[in-house]
Amino acid sequence: MQKIKSFFKFFHSLEISWQIYSIVILYLLIMLSAFYIKWQFGLMLLFLLVIVIIFIIFNFQDVADNINVLANNISKSAQTVQEDAMFRAPIAITIYDDQQRIKWINPTFQHLFMGQDLLGEYLISLNSDFKKVLAVKDDDQWHQVKFMDSYFKVLHREINHTLYLVDITEEIQIKENRKFDQVVFGYLFIDDYNEVLEAMDDRQVAKFDSDLLSEITRWTKLHGIYYKRLDEEKFIVIMNMRTLDSLEENKFKFFEELRKRNYAKNIPISISLGIAYSENEIYDINGLAEQAQNNLDLALGRGGDQIVVRSQDGRARFYGGKTNPSEKRSNIRSKLVFQALRNAISKADRVLVSGHKRPDTDSIGSAFGIYKLARHLNKEARIIINPMEINSDIEQLLSLPNEEYQLENVLISHEQTKDWITPSTLIIMVDHHRPSLSEAEDFLENHALIIIDHHRRGEEFPKNTELSYIEIYASSTAELITEFYMNMRNTSHNLNAFEATALLSGIVVDTNNFSARTGSRTFDAASFLKSRGADIAKINRILKEDLDAVINRNKLVDNLEIYDSDYAISKGPENQVIDNVIASQSADQMLTIKGVEASFVIYKRQSLEEDQSVIGISARSLGTINVQTIMERLGGGGHLSNAATQIYDKTMDEVYQMLIESIEFDREESE
Repeated sequence: MQKIKSFFKFFHSLEISWQIYSIVILYLLIMLSAFYIKWQFGLMLLFLLVIVIIFIIFNFQDVADNINVLANNISKSAQTVQEDAMFRAPIAITIYDDQQRIKWINPTFQHLFMGQDLLGEYLISLNSDFKKVLAVKDDDQWHQVKFMDSYFKVLHREINHTLYLVDITEEIQIKENRKFDQVVFGYLFIDDYNEVLEAMDDRQVAKFDSDLLSEITRWTKLHGIYYKRLDEEKFIVIMNMRTLDSLEENKFKFFEELRKRNYAKNIPISISLGIAYSENEIYDINGLAEQAQNNLDLALGRGGDQIVVRSQDGRARFYGGKTNPSEKRSNIRSKLVFQALRNAISKADRVLVSGHKRPDTDSIGSAFGIYKLARHLNKEARIIINPMEINSDIEQLLSLPNEEYQLENVLISHEQTKDWITPSTLIIMVDHHRPSLSEAEDFLENHALIIIDHHRRGEEFPKNTELSYIEIYASSTAELITEFYMNMRNTSHNLNAFEATALLSGIVVDTNNFSARTGSRTFDAASFLKSRGADIAKINRILKEDLDAVINRNKLVDNLEIYDSDYAISKGPENQVIDNVIASQSADQMLTIKGVEASFVIYKRQSLEEDQSVIGISARSLGTINVQTIMERLGGGGHLSNAATQIYDKTMDEVYQMLIESIEFDREESE
């Protein structure tokens, strides 16, 4: 009886006792079934069960002893391995107390300090780099830290005051040496080369070309770069990854210094670079060359005078681009683009014109200009628009009298577009080039695209673009489209008064009533539109503000603070939606304050979803500060002197802090 009690006591102490009970119950059911089918089988199973139970009861102690011996042996082995790992493995381990004093160390950690007596010492007093080590988060992840002129992988267990350090200096050195073998491919382009030479005689051309080539040669030799001139204004450059790291650390200062030296001689020359590399060990040189050309196109599309560095799978990094480009468009290119646009429309089944989300007068006016061109070529066309995102200015513009067509046959919603669009429909994006900003975002992927825009090109760009006409020197997209009509020989199907007024309103708004970003061609376009019936009085009435708008704008200006003497920043109310036009006007007005070089208005925007918060930033500058790069770091874009962004699900204070960090980053890059 005592053995039976001991057996059940031992049995119930096992974690798998319930599984054994389940097996026994299943066995009993099978045995009962056997008795029912044929009692002899049932009797045999019962006899077997009794034999097994008796054997286990009288021998369980020997089994338990064997299990304990096995467990003890395993435990001793595990303890031996654990002690060997702590004292012999190349992992430095220390335990510290609440005051960050050392309580215990292993020999590997002791070796780091060459036998120095460490117990009881404050970690920070041993080496100031311990600040970086102790700052590592307790997140069960190994983090790379430079410590005592070496590199370590660090695991910090703050909950039990333990540090684990693994020396990876040799691994880092191998990776650094690997950079000497990794090819970096690039194209170097001399901006405005031909235009500069046109103003020189032969002797000046020869001297300028020789001096410029000498400067580039000196730079390439200094950094160990191979280069080869492909034509008068384009070079191929090849370097290794180590050289690229050095150039990026220096922020390619050579090119800024070169531009300044030439500008001091009244030679407006600058250089653009497109550089590509692979983050994988196996890569194709042809693929690098193609990526480098794309990066150069991106640099030139942003106005030139800048360097674009991007891997084949990564995000672009921009350097330079601090100067405000001068107007250098040619009418020849406008005519060529216009002809290509006509051909593309003629081949299409239908034409869908798309402005950007929350459209302004430039976006809507440009859309009507393209719509009229498509109708002139006898193509069925529509302008996609979201009625929920139309502000009061656009509503008034669309309400102007127009006898030529009914707006319900021109404007189309997203839902209607799904039934209207065909596989052969051509989509024309106006006043934007980023797919995420497009009203037709959901339809871009599987259709031919044409882009007409005046904003600096960003990294986000559609892949299936047949024609791209991005002129950052234009005041507005409306100006570019007006020039198409100026180039038309047959004027019988030219703009009517409504379309001319819509286009002119786009120019007026984007130039702040012709006070900014205007050139001679801006006034030529405005003059042409006026001759086609554009009514400036109607535009002034459309742009008139109600009293609430004036009060809100003045409040934004009153709330401004001066940051670091050059920047004016205003935050709108946390719970009040501000119209983007009012925010833009406030930023323009803040820019007129003496000493202010750049202005930023942070405001709450209207959101289409109730549970979503949208904070906008409207940015302006006089040209000495590039607000485009500041906004790009926050997910936006625009021009050097006129940019904006939208940030979702952040508070006003959080967006303010993000803006300050972006400004500081921009200042550090400029130094």
